[in-house]
Formats: sequence, structure tokens, C-alpha cells
Amino acid sequence: MNGQNLHVLIIGGGIGGLCLAQGLRKAGVSLAVYERDESRSSRQQGFRVHIDPHGSTALHECLPPHLWQIFDATGGHFAEGFAVLTEQLQELLSFRGRGEGPANPVARHRSVSRNTLRQILLSGLEDAVHFNKRFVRYEEREDSRIIAHFQDGSTAEGDVLIAADGVNSPVRRQYLPHAEPVDTGVVTLGGKIPLTDGVMAMLPPRMLDGPVIVVPQDPCSLFMAVWKREAGGAEHLRKLGLEDNPEDDDHVVFGFGMRREHLGPGGDLAAMTGAELKDAIRRKVKLWHPTVRKLVELLDAREMTPNRIRSSEPVAAWQTTRVTLLGDAIHSMTPYRGIGANIALKDAALLCSKLADADRGRKPVLDAIAEYESAMRVYGFAAVAASLKSMRQTTGEKRLGFGLAKTAMRVVNAVPMLRRRLSVA
Repeated sequence: MNGQNLHVLIIGGGIGGLCLAQGLRKAGVSLAVYERDESRSSRQQGFRVHIDPHGSTALHECLPPHLWQIFDATGGHFAEGFAVLTEQLQELLSFRGRGEGPANPVARHRSVSRNTLRQILLSGLEDAVHFNKRFVRYEEREDSRIIAHFQDGSTAEGDVLIAADGVNSPVRRQYLPHAEPVDTGVVTLGGKIPLTDGVMAMLPPRMLDGPVIVVPQDPCSLFMAVWKREAGGAEHLRKLGLEDNPEDDDHVVFGFGMRREHLGPGGDLAAMTGAELKDAIRRKVKLWHPTVRKLVELLDAREMTPNRIRSSEPVAAWQTTRVTLLGDAIHSMTPYRGIGANIALKDAALLCSKLADADRGRKPVLDAIAEYESAMRVYGFAAVAASLKSMRQTTGEKRLGFGLAKTAMRVVNAVPMLRRRLSVA
């Protein structure tokens, strides 16, 4: 079978889309990425992200060796512990990692900066990534070529089109209009606090072992984690001409989740100012431990990032074409298991492998895409279900007594490699 000589159009330059692009470039497959952002630095990419062994393995498969080495060297300190606390910072459940022998150099847990990861994923793709390109629609020609249309009137032509354009994917709206994510009714309010000596001194001691989640009797939750870059990480970036972003200075990630009706009168997330969002958290924590209340006051209201949580519903198998989807574009999930980015990376590595096989003539392109979609639907929607269950357990109305302990246990069980290391406080 002769090679297909594919040219792949990737709509969206997030973690999943860029990982796929790196993998295709590494495999010698022609590609182009179309990203709606005006430039590579036009917006910040959020705070820390947990990369698990699946995500690490996918990045190792897709990145060229020199970029993998940079990724490996520029992460933050990863503490293997985890704790569940009451609103008075009393310990409900906790565990500490006790590594048995050296960690797998590839398939291991990492805490990384989203900004740094984006820079790494963009490196070497300068000729392939096109910014300020807002996708409008696509059309399929009789010769199986795909034409992508953009808001500025330009078009792009390829053999395969990949929707990597997130939860609001316009590609999905055209291709699978019945697969829109549903509103869960939960919102998260995020921010970060610079990790000064004073802040470090007031943090719950358990945060030195890893992230903590606070689960009060009220239907809400608070996630906190320390981001502390490993020594030498900034130097690795500078040596390769990458920017050392001040947003990546050591900090505490602060993420508060609640049902939208608890935001206050109106509860219109889009219309609320940063100050109003901060006030909403103040009201929820007014009887909590003084340390939490002090941390809330240290949040910069101008940087508050609200997020309306939506979740995909399982989608029955569709007829495979030369258009397919990855990441949040098809299986958007809540942040309550911290696995969305890792599933997108897993998608990227699997799809890359299948498209490379087609490009080399090992299988027809539609067979390659069908194999990817069949596997992705299974693990992708299983992750969606697990994430949604965790969110409901954490923000549900009935979470008292034994039910609270069960919820905390299930949260802990979301970190598979540490399940056996649980110690009840």
C-alpha cells in the first residue's frame, strides 16, 4: 500500500492540539495548526497543571528529544501527598507518598506550569502554527479534501481536519451538533497567591506534602496546591531562547467550587466583576478557619478567573470521516479529578500514531481514524463519568457524616498510584 502523503489541519493550539502537532512533525507528517489567539503570548494559560503518567508518556512519544528534556527539567516540585480537610483545617484523611525505588523517568506524575508547557509545545512549530485564525466552518470536497474557512475570509485545505478547539468547539457544532456539553450548574473561581515567606508560614502543614481539598458541610469545596519550581528550571528555558514568564513564580493555586445559585443575587457569572467574585468567596468562608479567610484576602480580584463547568455526555459511535476530534472538543470533563489535560494528551499520542500509519501507507486513513475514535470513546467518556461523579460528591447538597468520609476517600482514590498509601488521620 502506497503512502497517503497526508496534510493534517489542526483547529486549536491548546495542549492537545500542539502535542498532536509535535508528534506529527516528529513522524514526518505534514500539518498546520490554526489558533484563534492573536499571538503565542496574547493570553496567559492558567496556573499549574498535573501531568500524570499517561500524559507524561504521551508527551515523551510526541516531543522530539531536546524538547522532552526541557519539559522534564522545567517542572515544579511534585509532592506525592494529598489531604482532605474540614473548613476548620482539621484533617479528615491524608496520605503521603512513599516511593518504592527510583521513579520511572518517563511515566511519572509531574506538576508543570501551563505557560511553560505551552512555550515548549510551540517550539519548533513556528512555520506551522497560524495565529489569529478563527474557524468558521469546513466543507468536504468530492475528492475527500477538507476545506477550512476562517473569519478573516482565508481558507486552508487538507486531507484530515482535527477539532482540538476546546469545549466551545465550532468544529463539533458543525460535525456532531448533538454532542454539546451540558451545564453542570457548578462554577469554579480561581486565582493564585504569591508564595512569600509569610504565606508559606500560614499554610496548613499538610500542603507541604501535596495538594489539599477542603470539604465543608456546605455544598462547596476549596482546592489549594503549592507551585514551586525546581531549581534550575528558568535557566533551562533561557538557554533555549524561551521566555521565563513571571506568571510562573512560586505561588499557591486557589480554586473554589460552588453551585452557581450560591454566588449571590442574580448569579450571572459573565456579568460579575472580580471584586464581586471575591466577595462571593468571602461570604462562603466567613465562618471558616482564619487562615483560609486571610488567604482569600490575598487573592488579586483583577486576576480572578471564573469558569462555568460543563460536562460532555456519552456520544454513540458516529460514521467515521476525515474529520475527527480530541480533548475537550469531544469529551469535556469537570476539573474535579484533574485528568482533562492528560486525556487530551493521550488522545494526541494515539491519533498521531494512527495518522502516521496512514501517512506511511500501513492502513487506509479512514481505518486509522476509526481505530482512534473507537478507543477514544471508551477511555474518554469513562474519564468524563469519573470526573462528574467526583464533582457531584464534592459539591452535592447531601454530604454529612459518613457520606463526607466516603467522598473524601473517593477523592483520594483519584490518584491511582497512591491508593495503597492511605492513612486515616
